[in-house]
Amino acid sequence: MTGKPSEESYRGIEIHHLGDPGGADEKGWVLFPWKGRHPPIETATCHIVYIKPGKTRGNHFHPQAAEWLCTIEGEGLLQWRSPGEDTVHELHLEQKRLCIRIPPGIRHAVTNTGDGEMLIFAAREQSPQGDQTVQEEVSTECQS
Repeated sequence: MTGKPSEESYRGIEIHHLGDPGGADEKGWVLFPWKGRHPPIETATCHIVYIKPGKTRGNHFHPQAAEWLCTIEGEGLLQWRSPGEDTVHELHLEQKRLCIRIPPGIRHAVTNTGDGEMLIFAAREQSPQGDQTVQEEVSTECQS
């Protein structure tokens, strides 16, 4: 039985539940995160993020492009702050087959909270204004 993808908005980000992967058998499974999405997602970059236990990656934002984060392995804590806000929001990334879309301008970071390694598939959407990364801490002391 294959679950259907669903989508929800949560404090400025989008959470996409991808449903069950296809081709699941004793060897593993295959998942196409954007298959059937309308409109289709055109990515500018795709990369794998490896985070050691207790370490944080990110602390940046993309002024013109949205970024997608799909947890492949491990568990962690996504923290983000929207432009003009002091509140830092948090979401535990413990589920597989979950992709998060972070809109342009939202500061974000992921901390590996587990005992093992954490792997995330990340992609940024194409933007006519270009693809840029601005380093900035996700904390209440940080000024926009």
